[in-house]
Amino acid sequence: MSITVSRLCADPTLGLTVVAGAAGAHRVISWAHTSELADPTPWLEGGELLMTLALNLDLTAASQYAYVERLAGAGVAALAVDTGMIHPVVPAGLLSAGDTFGLPVLAVPAATPFLAISRAVISAVTAAQIRAFQQTSKDQERLASAALLTGKSGVVETLAKVLGGSVLLLDAKGRTLVSAGPDRVQLATRVTNRLQAYAARQAGSARQAGFTHVDDDGHLVVHALDAPATSRGYLALGTADALTSSERLLISHAITLLSIVLDRPTQLRRTETRLRRAVFRSLLRQGADTDLALVKFFGFTRTAPVAVSVIVETGSPRFSETLVVDGLDEHQLPFLTSALADGIAILLPADVIDERTAELQELFYRALGRRVSAGVGKPVDLTRAVESLRQARAAARVGMTEPGRKVGFAELDVFELLLGTQPRDTLEAIASAVLHPLETLGGAELLRTTAEFLLRNGHWESTAAALGVHRHTLRNRIDRISTLLGRDLSSAPARAEVWMALKARELLSMSGQDSSQWFGLDEGDLSETGEVDQLGPETGTSGWSGWAG
Repeated sequence: MSITVSRLCADPTLGLTVVAGAAGAHRVISWAHTSELADPTPWLEGGELLMTLALNLDLTAASQYAYVERLAGAGVAALAVDTGMIHPVVPAGLLSAGDTFGLPVLAVPAATPFLAISRAVISAVTAAQIRAFQQTSKDQERLASAALLTGKSGVVETLAKVLGGSVLLLDAKGRTLVSAGPDRVQLATRVTNRLQAYAARQAGSARQAGFTHVDDDGHLVVHALDAPATSRGYLALGTADALTSSERLLISHAITLLSIVLDRPTQLRRTETRLRRAVFRSLLRQGADTDLALVKFFGFTRTAPVAVSVIVETGSPRFSETLVVDGLDEHQLPFLTSALADGIAILLPADVIDERTAELQELFYRALGRRVSAGVGKPVDLTRAVESLRQARAAARVGMTEPGRKVGFAELDVFELLLGTQPRDTLEAIASAVLHPLETLGGAELLRTTAEFLLRNGHWESTAAALGVHRHTLRNRIDRISTLLGRDLSSAPARAEVWMALKARELLSMSGQDSSQWFGLDEGDLSETGEVDQLGPETGTSGWSGWAG
């Protein structure tokens, strides 16, 4: 439920009171903003709760009236005025104008800070967004299930129920194939009249995606289906109100499903790849309850262990997905895949993940003419696929230090895992902060002595033997090293710190690029063309945009 002015005032911890404009108490608040400007409207978008001390407010009634009039014109949800610091009560001019324009004016008690009001609004808005996302995810799964069970009629009927309107599926000539909703007959008439004009405009010009129209009967939206000329058609929707962003996402989802159903022979490969991507991403959502019918469609069972591999620097997302699908299809085994910002993730049965990942690396080498690195996560069950993805990403970043390297998460030691996921500038800072005196004054011999000594955990005999020097010589070197570093290497914490710096230096020597850029984008979405994909570290809630339309 969205936060309205009346709901906000009902919070007893805030003590807010509607002192004018009560007729607008039903207004929805989209955000909270503070301003002492005489005219803040250039910086407002509408829907805000504007909070003010009225510090620069003109004391004349006419000026106060004009101030509220500007706010009402900008679509402000409500005006909250502090009644403790500057004004003991809300100025009369603001009250009069609030009633005139139906703009709620709230009295803020002296004990209530604006920060508390902002927190209340932001918490409510965030909670509403999360609920909307969760509902959208459920509706997307309902549409997908309907498409599998009852085809185009199931998609249209489910979409009509979700939107609370009427939906038509039309062929290329505007004839109704499937309809659903309470006003579908009236909608067919409206669409027929508008579609003729639309088709005339398209003659001899580049085909557009569709059109929208608003009249006394409500909102009309018509989408041209993206299909070959032999089966082009339209999806028409009639609703009382304008579509929300979540509803537009569902429509895009439905269009993709209808493309599968209407043109399966020519669209099968592309849409099946999209389906793989959608199912994969649904498994990565925290707390996801993925439809088992979709998982079984690709040959997986809930109990068989799976693992995720991530191959990096593979070129464009569309090319990467195509190559992976081509490479794995011939093995006739279960797999899911989704492009990342600079690579691709693949979900496979755990017992074949290493072999198939190596084969795919070879395919990319043949196609690109260069070696690509990969990381492999540990085996998990399907419900924990996100854990294996995180592990594969961490391992892949370590693998990027050497082109063509494939790293299993289980192979990583703690230092590689911690340092291998850091950007180059962080590694440089770690190495330089500790080793700079040794590098500039000690030279290669002392660096090697330090590494051998730490590798053997400070054991004098074995270190001296490895270096081919006498124990006394080794002790002299370690004393000098300790002096240069300013650290006592007989101390375990000091040895750990220097060892981490040496590991950072080693990684720097193996890589000439900043691997952090591959993971520089969090929680994003996959475009309709399949050209960009971002999966953040958590791959949960806000990052999953569902099916690419």
